[in-house]
Amino acid sequence: MAVNSFKFMPRTVAESMKVWPYVDTGGEEIPWTRPAKPVKESKVALVSSGGLYRKDDRPFDLDREREEPLWGDPSFREIPRGISQQDIRVAHLHYENSHALEDYNCVLPLAALEDMLIDGRIGGISEYHLTFMGYQPRLGTFVRETAPRMAERLKDMDVDLVLLSSG
Repeated sequence: MAVNSFKFMPRTVAESMKVWPYVDTGGEEIPWTRPAKPVKESKVALVSSGGLYRKDDRPFDLDREREEPLWGDPSFREIPRGISQQDIRVAHLHYENSHALEDYNCVLPLAALEDMLIDGRIGGISEYHLTFMGYQPRLGTFVRETAPRMAERLKDMDVDLVLLSSG
């Protein structure tokens, strides 16, 4: 099934977004930090752009996005390790999220992390994981404010490695 990322946008905005200029980073070095310890000894956290949130937390702001199609909620949420499927909600207009509502592991693969821990391939799992809504047509706030806050939170949790997962 094809995903219509422009479903909730006015047609003229959607057509403009299809040719939206992007930042070409092809000539730049990829930022890389060598892990401080072996993966087998590292505490791992997940960060997902799938727009997941706990049912007792505030959802991502889809109403504002519907009113302002060139805006995406730049905030993030914390998802606790071991959360049940019934306690997960999804707020994202740019992918078919019914699968995530059936099994959040398709966008936040916590079960795979647990398997890796059992198999001894990682040293630990963070008690919390971070999610955000990946639709960010204006990256300014996300890059200047949200991403640094997310990085700080991951440091506070003593995370050694972060795995990114898309929505």
